[in-house]
Amino acid sequence: MVILRCDGSKLLPSFLYHFVRSPSFFSQVNGLRSGVAQPQLPIRDMRQIKLPLPPLPIQQRIAGILSAYDELIENSQRRIKILETMARALYREWFVHFRFPGHENHPRVPSPLGEIPQGWEVKALADVCSRITDGSHFSPKTVEDGYPMASVKDMHDWGIHIEGCRRITSDDFDNLVRNDCKPLKNDVLIAKDGSYLKHTFVVGEEQDLVILSSIAMLRPNDAIHPNVLCLALRDPVTKARMKGIVSGVAIPRIVLKDFRKFQILVPPQVIQADWARIVDPMIEMCRKLVAQTENLRRTRDLLLPRLLSGQIDVQRI
Repeated sequence: MVILRCDGSKLLPSFLYHFVRSPSFFSQVNGLRSGVAQPQLPIRDMRQIKLPLPPLPIQQRIAGILSAYDELIENSQRRIKILETMARALYREWFVHFRFPGHENHPRVPSPLGEIPQGWEVKALADVCSRITDGSHFSPKTVEDGYPMASVKDMHDWGIHIEGCRRITSDDFDNLVRNDCKPLKNDVLIAKDGSYLKHTFVVGEEQDLVILSSIAMLRPNDAIHPNVLCLALRDPVTKARMKGIVSGVAIPRIVLKDFRKFQILVPPQVIQADWARIVDPMIEMCRKLVAQTENLRRTRDLLLPRLLSGQIDVQRI
């Protein structure tokens, strides 16, 4: 850890904060690093790093513009967290604690997963999905300009970081689409290898994207709502039970043949529909906020080097 203390008469801390996040800073750091196993940057070498030093009012203006983007991003992330927490809480209230509207009229009956409300069922994933598969077990060659192919590393809680995906040729892409390696709207994608179940989400919209075998793809049928299935798989109790169908030590992975037999609780469709009417708008708003956050990040990251280099005249903004 290094502490940088600004000379307030020349450099504002808020301006320095944004500079150390810039491509110029990282480029200079990479050029000064030493060591192979553990690259290091000695403090004496840090003194060689050069930074733009506009007048303090300009520094303040630049920091203010970039901080405004940071605040908008943080606000969106807070809203996503609140909505996601509400959706999970409603899932657990209705489908784990069984406190759904009218629950008093549903006596409990025994099941393989313990006592459940009468009329509910325990089913294998294969019974509630028309397809359970994973992505391509063949990794086509990477090209500079082509179609995105995603692996677990490209997943986040609400989708795929398309910009970070490697690219493949149109011929390879078309071949993988024919082999059903392209997620469709309402498919549930799951991190299958490595940190299994780390990311589980419903595909909000179809994209020109194919996936590798490290991602599992579930296509729900009419027996279960996609968001009910997704939150069932995200639930901590489900994750704990899932350990029984995971193989590997160095790289744990879900075994699909066992995954298909994995049992989950399936509420009656009318109860699922009532829950979805409340929760679906929350999840859709989360998707919109995620897209908004990504756009804000891209814009901020494009502005950052241009503002710091003086390419953009901040006095005219």
